[in-house]
Amino acid sequence: MKKLLSLVTALIIAVTAHADVLGEYSFEGTLGGKIPVKLKFAINGEEIAVGEIYYPKAKNPAPILVVGGMVEASDYYYLNEYQSDGTITGRMTFKIEEDGGGYYRITQGTWTNPRTDKSLEMKNFMSNKEEVPVTKYLDYEDPQNIGREYSYSIYNPNYGSMMGGYVKFRGAGKHKLHFEVCNTPGNIAEGKSAPDRPAVLGESTYDYFYYDDVNECGYSFCAYFFKKFVVLKTTSDHESLRCFGMGVAFDGVYIKTKQ
Repeated sequence: MKKLLSLVTALIIAVTAHADVLGEYSFEGTLGGKIPVKLKFAINGEEIAVGEIYYPKAKNPAPILVVGGMVEASDYYYLNEYQSDGTITGRMTFKIEEDGGGYYRITQGTWTNPRTDKSLEMKNFMSNKEEVPVTKYLDYEDPQNIGREYSYSIYNPNYGSMMGGYVKFRGAGKHKLHFEVCNTPGNIAEGKSAPDRPAVLGESTYDYFYYDDVNECGYSFCAYFFKKFVVLKTTSDHESLRCFGMGVAFDGVYIKTKQ
C-alpha cells in the first residue's frame, strides 16, 4: 500500500510539473533531400518550444539545443539552433499537419544558415513515434541555479559581423533579482531594474518574473528560466518600444554562459 501511495504521489507531481505541455513532437527527415536530420521538441502553455536537433552524419554528431515557439497570428513554428556559447547556427520555420492516428508531418519547412543566408527545404519530415520526446526539455530552472549571465549571438549581414545581446542577474534578497539587459541584434534595446525595485520571482516555482516600467516609455517584460537559458518576452504595448531602436526589444532566447 505504501508503494502504491508513493507511486501515485510521484505521478501527481510529474503531471503537475508538466501540466502546461501543449504538445510533443519527434520527426525524421532531410534538409534539401540530402542531409538526414532528427528533430524533437515540446511546447508549453507560454508557447515556448524547446528540444534538440541531431545530424547523424555530421563530423562530430551531437544533439544541438533548439528553442523557439509559434509565430504570432499564424500557424507557423520557428526554432533556432543554439550552441553552448549562445551562437545561433541555424533557423527553422515550418508548419505541422496531422496525418491521423497520432502521426504528424512538417510542411512548408525551411532551414536557413544565418551566416550565408542559404536555405534548404525541410523534406519528408514525418513522425517518429518510437522517439517521442520527454518533457525534460520544458523543465524550468531551480532558482538556486539561475546564472549570472546569459547571452546569444547571430550573424548580421548588414554589418558583416556577429551581433546579439546579453542579460546579467545578481541577487537582491530572497527570490529577488536585479537585472541588466542589452539586446543589439541591429538596433539597441537596453535597460535595467531600478535600484530600489528588483524583479521578484513568481511564488511557488520561483522560475519566472514579470517586471513593469523598465523605463520612461513604460516598457514591461517577463522572464522564464530554463535549465540552460532564459526567455524574455515583451508584455507592454507597441507604444512602449519608442525608447528603443526601431524593431528591437528585449525579446529573445539567451543561453546561460556564466553560472
